[in-house]
Amino acid sequence: MSVAKAVIWKPSEHADEYIVFVDDVKEYEAWKEDKSIALSRFLGQFAIFKSATSGHTGSLGEISKQEIENVFFGDEKNVKDKSVDAAITLILQHGHVDNKDLSHSFKLNKNPARGANESRPPQAYGAGAGSGHGR
Repeated sequence: MSVAKAVIWKPSEHADEYIVFVDDVKEYEAWKEDKSIALSRFLGQFAIFKSATSGHTGSLGEISKQEIENVFFGDEKNVKDKSVDAAITLILQHGHVDNKDLSHSFKLNKNPARGANESRPPQAYGAGAGSGHGR
């Protein structure tokens, strides 16, 4: 099984590093030339991470939607799409692939929709709450 690679983007010299994980680097490289390729073909998770410490080698956590809006889109009123997908696209366009194994920082699971793996991404606390089971 191949290990997901991190695409890292740092907006400025003194800013935090933001990370997206790519399952298929070749497909990602093809996407950079042909944006008609769906992100789901090479992304395992549609999430943006940053280190709780400094740099990208510490323990990683997913950033909030508020942080996405502040960091990636700021006060720009002309931006219509301030979604996670739009921010991920910015990281993929301007970031660089880090070939180090960051599996010690975050447990990665490949996109199970592609069939190579039956595992699921880690779920947030309270996931499944209110599902009606056990009532």
